Formats: sequence, structure tokens, C-alpha cells
Amino acid sequence: MGFLGENEGEDTLLREPLLNGVSKSKGVDSATPYSNAGPFSLLTFSWMGSLFAVVNKKTLDLEDVPQLDSGDSVVGAFPILRNKLEANGSVVNGVTTLKLATALVFSVWKEILWTAFLALVYTLASYVGPYLIDTFVQYLSGRREFDNEGYLLVSTLFVAKLVECLFPRHWLFKLQQAGIRIQAVLVAMIYNKGLTVSCQAKQCHTSGEIINFMTVDAERVGGFSWHMHDPWIVFVQIVLALLILYKNLGLASIATLLATVIVILANFPLGRLEEKFQDKLMESKDKGMKATSEILRNMRILKLQG
Repeated sequence: MGFLGENEGEDTLLREPLLNGVSKSKGVDSATPYSNAGPFSLLTFSWMGSLFAVVNKKTLDLEDVPQLDSGDSVVGAFPILRNKLEANGSVVNGVTTLKLATALVFSVWKEILWTAFLALVYTLASYVGPYLIDTFVQYLSGRREFDNEGYLLVSTLFVAKLVECLFPRHWLFKLQQAGIRIQAVLVAMIYNKGLTVSCQAKQCHTSGEIINFMTVDAERVGGFSWHMHDPWIVFVQIVLALLILYKNLGLASIATLLATVIVILANFPLGRLEEKFQDKLMESKDKGMKATSEILRNMRILKLQG
């Protein structure tokens, strides 16, 4: 009886969830400080100060790490994606690539618009210095158009550099937050589908491939958020640079435009080559995961026979 009671206790311990949603620490709030942070705390990232203070004193334990906000956790993010798919009729007609991409975009549309604004302001601020360099040279040469022009130039440059310092941090932080959320909901979606997939479908997609979908493909889709604004940001940067060159050099800036076009066109074959190698890499990962799953399954059979 004692042996049975010991097994029951171990079984209960194994069934206890690793993260039950409530922090066991008495001094740490169960919600992340990011949820209740004020504007200044969000601007300076000072909401992480309490966690850094604990890190300086000791090694972090599980109860020292604050819980995620409900909007960032899978519990809160997955129903949003599921509702978007149901609104598109994906539950009845099946999930296509276009419907899934549309649902993912609309699930993080606030982060996309906010980071687009931050990226645009950062790009404009980064060209304030090159735009004002001629005005600075004229001012230092003694040519002043109005009183207090120097104070205005210095203040403008200071604000532009401050924007360059702060906005990229928030831009990348929000993009990373959206990417991790997308990755989490994709893993949850693939896992739920893997639990209900039929035996016939498993002949086409093995367990190794399904695991590869969750560990590699979902991570790739989430990592795309880092480069979400790159295409149009590069176009804005090129336009601003050419306008500044035309202001200072005149028609000689056409040579810069031609060189930029040549460089852009030269990137197309290199991009195709990189895409080709990426496809081969993904195929190799699928084969490796499939072989690993088969080896582990056969090892289990050999152990049972032995």
C-alpha cells in the first residue's frame, strides 16, 4: 500500500502544470510590469528595472519571472486568430495560405501600424543631419538668416538624434513582440491540428515533419516580422537621399540614381539564389527530422523486443 501511495504522489506531481498562471513568489506580481507600465516607463524601458534588480542579486528562479500579459500569451492570442479564420470561412472551406496570412496580419494590425509610424519617423529623423549640414556650414561661415538661428539648429539636431536613439528600440521591440505572438499561435494551431489528423493524412505528413513545422517553419514566419517594413523603408530612404543630393549637387545626383538602380537590379539574381538555397535547407531539415523520428521509433520497438 505504501508503494502504491508513493506512485500516486509521483503521478500527481507529474500531472501538475509547469506554469499554472499564478506566481508562487510573495513579492513578485503575477502579471508582467509591462502591462501596468506608464508612458515614461514604456518610453525608457524602466519597467524591466525590477527584474534586473533581482538578476543582480541572485540567479533567476521560475517564481522570479513575471507572467505574460493575457494579450501576449497563447491563451489570449490564439482565440483572436481562430476568430479571424472563422470570419474568413476557413473552418468550413479549409485554411489556405492567403487566408492564414490575412488572419495573422489582422491579428497584429495594431503593432504593424504603430511600428510603421515609428519606422517612418525614425527614417525622417535620420536624414535631418544631412539635410541641415549645408545650413550649419553657412551659419559657421557667418551667414545668418535670423536671430537665434544657431539655437534652433542645435535644438532640431538634438531632437532628431533623440528620436534616432529611442524609436528604433521601440520599433524592434514591438516587431519582436508581434513575431513571437505569431509564432506561438502557429505552434498552437499546428499542435491542435496534429492531435486530430487522420491516419491517412499521417502517411503524407509524418510526426517528424509536423514537429519541423512547429520548430522551424513557425519560427521563420515569426522572424519575418523583423523585416516587415524593410521594402518600403528602403524606398523612402532612397527618395530622401536623392532629394538631399539634388538639393546640394543638382543634376549630378542623376549618377547616384543610376548607381542605385544598378545595385537594386543586381540584388535580384542574388535573392533568387538565396531563396533556392533556403528551399534546399528546409528540405534537408525535413529529411533529417523524418530520419530522426524513424530512428527513435525503431529504437523503441527494439527495446520492447529486447
